[in-house]
Amino acid sequence: MIKVGHDLTDAEIAARYDAFGGELSMHSDFYPAVAEFIGDVKGQRVLDAGCGAGQLLVELHRRYPTAELYGLEISPANVDKARAHLGDAAHIMQASLTNLPALPAAFFDTIILTEVLEHLRWPLQALLALKPLLKPEGAFVITFPNSAAWLPFSVPTALLAPLIRPMRGFLPHEHPLRTEQPIDTVFSQHEVFAILHQAGLRITDRACRETFPYVLEFFYKFGRMANPPRMWQRLDRWVSQRGWTVLGYRIFVRCQPI
Repeated sequence: MIKVGHDLTDAEIAARYDAFGGELSMHSDFYPAVAEFIGDVKGQRVLDAGCGAGQLLVELHRRYPTAELYGLEISPANVDKARAHLGDAAHIMQASLTNLPALPAAFFDTIILTEVLEHLRWPLQALLALKPLLKPEGAFVITFPNSAAWLPFSVPTALLAPLIRPMRGFLPHEHPLRTEQPIDTVFSQHEVFAILHQAGLRITDRACRETFPYVLEFFYKFGRMANPPRMWQRLDRWVSQRGWTVLGYRIFVRCQPI
């Protein structure tokens, strides 16, 4: 496990995210894919913990306007952007996952953490803090990057990247030589699954995207494509159906308390 920025305070992390002005986001097809995995939440109370500028909440509101949506975000700049994007469609709170606002126990039907765990100093403690807010029959939906999907090519690439700058594009986005985030962790699927188990969560469903990311990176860099080719989407579904999610870079899981 490789870490960067874990010595920063919450205030320092928030300030550095503010400097981005809410510009950090995923590919345009990512949020619809997450919403598809989450499923029907109409009439539910949903928390997006680490909601950024609110991109996923916008997608959920578009699909399920009767859902009661909440967002939690550490960066004031992102909070402002999320509120501007969503208006009265969501309740956006400015706080960190290490200092949650006062909320009733068993309040949410679904709690979402989308590409968040790798940006936390203490992901286990964050999950344990959020867990009491979930209804007994509720579920966590968590997405995270899986560095193991870049093996074996990431090993020689990490050695060459300090000398050959373009090689950094073939490392996981979380790697210290590539990340733009103030705090990041290079997790494997196995390491995140271990954290979920420690938090007393049982995985009930999982899927992956961006299978064989080191090959896909060539399309992004040299094919000038905004989104993955359709063949990759079919490959992702095929790999997910067989449970071989370790081959995918973006892992989606649904979890319930044990």
